Amino acid sequence: MILTNLIKLMHFESDSDDTSYPAVLDTDIGIINLNAAVETLVSKIEQDCDFPFDDENFANIAEGTIDLEEGVSKYTITDRFRHILEIKVKDIDGNYHIVEPVFQEEDSNIVETEEALTGLPTKYRMVGRTIFLRVSPTATSVTLTAGLLFKYTRTSYQITTADVTAGSLILGIDTAFHTTVAKMAALPYCATYKKDRVARLERDILIETNDCIKLYANRLKGKRKIISGKKISYI
Repeated sequence: MILTNLIKLMHFESDSDDTSYPAVLDTDIGIINLNAAVETLVSKIEQDCDFPFDDENFANIAEGTIDLEEGVSKYTITDRFRHILEIKVKDIDGNYHIVEPVFQEEDSNIVETEEALTGLPTKYRMVGRTIFLRVSPTATSVTLTAGLLFKYTRTSYQITTADVTAGSLILGIDTAFHTTVAKMAALPYCATYKKDRVARLERDILIETNDCIKLYANRLKGKRKIISGKKISYI
């Protein structure tokens, strides 16, 4: 569903129009609630599914690189992300090696000792947006320029005034649930001005959100299913 029609549906569900519930400028409450609705739905998908969602409206893929420095173990990711999926380091021959995560409960003395070592990093720990490599990189072991590759999940694409003007934007979430987004965006308006519509919207949103989660949960069709054995009773 193109954005123009999505906004029309939001107005239909809330019995409003672009005067009572504006959705033209980035600062208009209609656009704010549409963006919030998509964010909420994406959060639920990521929380309940193994499928790493990424909005198709982004021009680039969800990965970035960091330039490494000789003997430096601390680096900050500037990209906005939800979760880090994988970190790799490039050796001097251009081959990538997975850097495994470690966690805070490990002995801090061991962590600090390993960060003082140099060579090819094999592990990392993370605090906020900062990566601490265990074994600091050296030019003899690592390609320093764009030597650290990280893959991540990120927030959904945010609708802008330019998108509303063009009108042709299609949400990066499965098209079957564009109507769900319109209903989610209509709900805050109805909660204030059209209370008789709230119960029906909440019911629809709950059912459709669960269906959306099920759809994304089954997108990895090639994922191996583990079959557990069932004890047989001979009585």
